[in-house]
Amino acid sequence: MNPTLKLLIPLVIYPFDVLVMMGYSDEETRHELHENQSEEDVDGAMLKEATTLGKTVEFDGCVIYLRLTEIPSSPSMYGSLQHEIFHATTFILHRIGMKLKIGVSDEAYAYLVGYLTEKIYEEIDKKKTL
Repeated sequence: MNPTLKLLIPLVIYPFDVLVMMGYSDEETRHELHENQSEEDVDGAMLKEATTLGKTVEFDGCVIYLRLTEIPSSPSMYGSLQHEIFHATTFILHRIGMKLKIGVSDEAYAYLVGYLTEKIYEEIDKKKTL
């Protein structure tokens, strides 16, 4: 069985939570999400291509879902995680009306990327010490 990580990050200053799941199969993901999400949202969270390492989607109800096929342990997977964190950030800030514009909103984007990165890496580090 592959190691898994599930984390809900409340953003506090924005009306959103970020649900992070790593290492879960499509079947396990479907089971985990089915209780709180619509069938359409659950279908949207599935990895459609064998080459897809991660996915980020907006769920109804102010939840952003970030998924990776595994808990990162290589530079490539950490790159995929950062890619998905950026998607989560753009979903959140676009939804509140803050478009990415250099010199205007880029600092807010950078802070949110940093916050999500810190919270997720803290959980990854906890998994490594177990």
